[in-house]
Amino acid sequence: TVEGFVVNNYTNQNIQCPNCHHSIDMVIDQKQSNKKIYDDCPSCHRAIEFTMEINPQNQSVNLTTSNEEDGLF
Repeated sequence: TVEGFVVNNYTNQNIQCPNCHHSIDMVIDQKQSNKKIYDDCPSCHRAIEFTMEINPQNQSVNLTTSNEEDGLF
């Protein structure tokens, strides 16, 4: 679960790594569609799966994370 604020069509989301709980700031373009993003934590370098769901009606972004390292490689 994330906290964020909206500037124009971009929102800043603060999430925690599901592995080491490091705080990660992300800037998301709300004009994008729903998608999954895979990236490594900048602290522990383990893989994270981000699921991004954008609701254009109320301009909200729901960003969730999960530890998918074992399933990716």
